[in-house]
Amino acid sequence: MASRWTEVERVEQGALPTMLAQAVIAGTALTVGAIACSGFYLSMIADPKTGSPVVALVPWMAVTVLIAVVFSYVVGFALLWCAESFTNRMKETFKPWAYAVVGLIGYAIWGMFVMGTTMNSLDQAVNGVVLANQDILALTANYAVFGFIAFLLAQAYGAKLATRKTAVVALLIVQIVLAVFGGIVLFMIFGQIPSTK
Repeated sequence: MASRWTEVERVEQGALPTMLAQAVIAGTALTVGAIACSGFYLSMIADPKTGSPVVALVPWMAVTVLIAVVFSYVVGFALLWCAESFTNRMKETFKPWAYAVVGLIGYAIWGMFVMGTTMNSLDQAVNGVVLANQDILALTANYAVFGFIAFLLAQAYGAKLATRKTAVVALLIVQIVLAVFGGIVLFMIFGQIPSTK
């Protein structure tokens, strides 16, 4: 850890900041998780009578990626800093697991409140219902698992990735492009709600 909060920790001269590489790893893992589970989330807000989805899968996938990427580079940075401070004097073998617990808690809370609210807003507007308690629990547990994995990988491989600038920049650009697309899609989805009621 850097000796002062204004300093940036780097593995070697010319490498990217370690925390940036960690955030990119976490963002990549959470993006993959969002894409993989978008159908599962969409099934929770399907029409309760017909079972038909409220939105097509690909646009919904873009929305879930937006939510994952925003977490990674806003809340995720703060949580990575907290985890680094918390594990400063911890043995190296335990650090990835401590980071993983921080990610589990942080992303579970994010999923429950942010993703849950997004899904409820859409479900209420289209179907007139909100997520059941078991759906909220399943959503939170799913987000907790991905938060655990993402932060575990971030701590374990952040220093290695920090020396590969091209890979970091490429992954970051892909995530930003997907998130911008997700923001546009989210705006369009909610813009269509009044005309579909």
